[in-house]
Amino acid sequence: MSETLSQIDLTPLEIAKLPAVLRRKIEAAIGPIDKMDRAWMLVGTPPARKATLVHTLSRLPAVVEARTAAVQEHNIEKLLEIIVYDMPSAGADPELDLENAKMRAAYLADTTLLTASQVREQSGLNPRNKSEPASRWKREKKIFAVRKGGINFYPAFQFEDGQPRPVIRKILAEIADAFTPWQVAFWFESGNGWLDGEEPQDCLDQVDDVVMAAKRLAEPTIG
Repeated sequence: MSETLSQIDLTPLEIAKLPAVLRRKIEAAIGPIDKMDRAWMLVGTPPARKATLVHTLSRLPAVVEARTAAVQEHNIEKLLEIIVYDMPSAGADPELDLENAKMRAAYLADTTLLTASQVREQSGLNPRNKSEPASRWKREKKIFAVRKGGINFYPAFQFEDGQPRPVIRKILAEIADAFTPWQVAFWFESGNGWLDGEEPQDCLDQVDDVVMAAKRLAEPTIG
């Protein structure tokens, strides 16, 4: 049976009253007790073994500081969302936002999309993490995803026999860093002059041509 961890909050004055053997162990971990400027927490298993875990005290300030920083960053991000949302934004165009939302809705309705579970099922793989292998392939820039409601959806044209088509990785290497996932999606479904007006997603068998079209997109405009 595993032993339950317990904790005891200790002030410097309380630590000074501990048995000499225990105080020496504490001082070995955190320095002289009379120079302590904060309270500490003793963490361990039942009394007979508490002294063996005293060295964990020295890590607590760093753990607390890291946790505090994370909470602070989260609070700042939330406040920023509120401020930006409520604040009039120069250049903000509600009509453009509405048009973009309509384009996304049309894309979601017209494009065959796969969830991570469906990608996993078609891949024939059985990783323990149910978001794999889709999330790993996405990290490796072998495929891309668009998000809706916080969920990744993977356009099905990227796959062949359950695996990422190698040409997708070549294309993403040219454009992914400069474009958002939605911009990437719209590029794939838009008529392309370098492909005689065809959509890149319909020209994936023409590897050299479609990769060149992606390179042309990434080139700076002249004139």
